Amino acid sequence: MKKILIIPLVLLPFLWCLTAGTKQRTGGTRKITVDQGGRSRHSLLHIPLQTASCPCPLLIVLHGGGGTPRGMAGLTKNRFNELADIAGFYVAYPEGLKRSWNDFRNDTSSYAHEKKIDDVGFISGLIDRLAAEYPIDKGRVFVTGISNGGFMSFRLACELSGKIRGIAAVTATHPVDQEKNCAPSRPMNVLIINGTTDPIVHYNGGEVTLMGAGRGSILSTDDTVRFWVRFNRCQGGPETQDLPDRDPRDRTRVRRLSYGPCGAGTRVVLYRVENGGHTWPGGVRYLFTGIIGHTSRDINACDEIWEFFSGIQ
Repeated sequence: MKKILIIPLVLLPFLWCLTAGTKQRTGGTRKITVDQGGRSRHSLLHIPLQTASCPCPLLIVLHGGGGTPRGMAGLTKNRFNELADIAGFYVAYPEGLKRSWNDFRNDTSSYAHEKKIDDVGFISGLIDRLAAEYPIDKGRVFVTGISNGGFMSFRLACELSGKIRGIAAVTATHPVDQEKNCAPSRPMNVLIINGTTDPIVHYNGGEVTLMGAGRGSILSTDDTVRFWVRFNRCQGGPETQDLPDRDPRDRTRVRRLSYGPCGAGTRVVLYRVENGGHTWPGGVRYLFTGIIGHTSRDINACDEIWEFFSGIQ
């Protein structure tokens, strides 16, 4: 005769907590909803495999215009999630309304710009929500993004510096006139990865062009770097390093320029991707090279970005 295991009802909540805790420690992806501005806003959250050493950093990854959270994870080949499981940090992939972010450009083709969506408020609320529910170190919250998401990263650096310690913008610069309104409450760690032959976000500034249409005027990469070097009160010229040409077939070379020491221990770093396009180095080539330019294989942007952020205490 088989024995029947009887579990007292009083123990069920306790066992549920154990199960929930185990589920959280084993990682995975969850959908998070934040009510903001009368709308339900969404984000994917990757939970690292191990959280025993938490509080852990939070990395917010912003997709480009027309992108999605899952698409952004795919573009990076899920490398941030892999790094999160190794190093122990949370990764959030927020979703822009109608696949767009209200960065500081005058982009009349963008839903977020047209409707004046409060994306700064959304990201702020997302940080609060995640910090309240997960063991996140609120002193180590970082943001990265590509294109529209990179422009949005700059806006967050300017307007949400009380909650963000650093940003990494890929294929993005400052929009024209943003600097007049950029007043962070403290020095900001800034990393920029831009290609010199980007056909959409031009390295030397001017009008962002997509499918022949203008999408707002921007400053050059060098002018954007100079702003943060001045704001952070970095001392001396850049330390320049030509990185190894790991894949000569990609037709790119990468030069790293590091500025410092800067105020409050911050750093400003530029990865100048010679002959690089509107792409994520080391990521998926999402369109033909003739449309977006060359994708560098000499570096993996995810690895470089996390190395930059992991050095911030």
